[in-house]
Amino acid sequence: MSKSVSCRYEPHCCHDEWGNFPQTVSCRHEPHCCHGEWETFRKQFPAAVNRTAAAPDRKLSAIVSFLFALPSYPAGQETHLLPRSFPMITIFPTFFPSFACKADKCRHTCCQKWEIDIDEDTAETYRHTPGPLGDELRAWMTTGDEGSTCFRLNDQGYCHFLNEKGLCRLILEMGPSSLCQICRDHPRFYKFTYDNQREEDVTLAGTGLACEETVEQLLAEKGEMVFAVKGEKGLLSFEDLLSRLSLSLPRRLLHFHPSFQKDQVHQVLQLLEETNPIDQEWTKSLSFMEDHEEELSRKAERLAENLPPHFLTNLYRYIFYRQLDECEAYDIEDAACYSSESVTFILLEYARTGNLIRSVTRWSEQVEYDTENVYILLDRISEMDTPAE
Repeated sequence: MSKSVSCRYEPHCCHDEWGNFPQTVSCRHEPHCCHGEWETFRKQFPAAVNRTAAAPDRKLSAIVSFLFALPSYPAGQETHLLPRSFPMITIFPTFFPSFACKADKCRHTCCQKWEIDIDEDTAETYRHTPGPLGDELRAWMTTGDEGSTCFRLNDQGYCHFLNEKGLCRLILEMGPSSLCQICRDHPRFYKFTYDNQREEDVTLAGTGLACEETVEQLLAEKGEMVFAVKGEKGLLSFEDLLSRLSLSLPRRLLHFHPSFQKDQVHQVLQLLEETNPIDQEWTKSLSFMEDHEEELSRKAERLAENLPPHFLTNLYRYIFYRQLDECEAYDIEDAACYSSESVTFILLEYARTGNLIRSVTRWSEQVEYDTENVYILLDRISEMDTPAE
């Protein structure tokens, strides 16, 4: 192994299978990572691993970094955080490995409004952290409504440890390993389903649309989004992914088709009204939209025509992707309807606010990050499809 390769081995790593690295690769293996996988991946994606080439494939290079190494952190603020107990990733959008928190550049920080639960291991660490910071940690720890340990928010609704520059003091003063599990994981999600063809469990990974960086990554896609499968050659289209999971859709439902017919818009708003509101502003905005349905529909239709090619279909598919595990309990066309009506609502919200990214993140906060609301919508859509007895 080259001297320029930094490698901190963890238990259960098969060191002798590691093979030869390009000199620029940094190896910090997680437990259960089999080094032999590197050689397979190197042969499948040679452009990705050729870091010294004049024009390496940046997307595939990011995938390699994600699959075989922990990320490096920008100086002064470690923002590209991985979960402490990182699950085996099977399928993920190709932009997923390059996700990095925007930290102080974020216009709508996730360090607000949410009740920040603290896992017991981290809570125990905080209870014994010495010095003034330890005193602050204990002063802001409390017990939540469900009995779990969490941080109290300040009077402005923000985490106390978010400084005036929009950076986390715990990372700055104690390092990223000091964060509780939810802060390390967010906005990443992992959904578990089953691959009937191969008779194996499948993990679907991604980052939530409540995060503006995720929305910006979707906007930056030049074509239809594709997915990578760990340890396998090639990439999957959305249709390929469905087939891989033994799912199928009519071709008309593989794409998003904007439609703002009066009855459909009214149905979308009525469905959202049945969800549990995240705050009073959500209720007020829904009421406004219901009072201005026709005006907002006309404006949303114009705005949809001017969005980047593929964005609306990618958004539709990404919302769909996060609920693919629910296709075991719900009809896949109901999940498609949920995704389509979600995009329709986002466009109406965009027409109301003029802010596309915030319209997506606001919808996600209300729906995706309250799983009860997801089930309310899926149940209602399913009931609408069920003929009356």
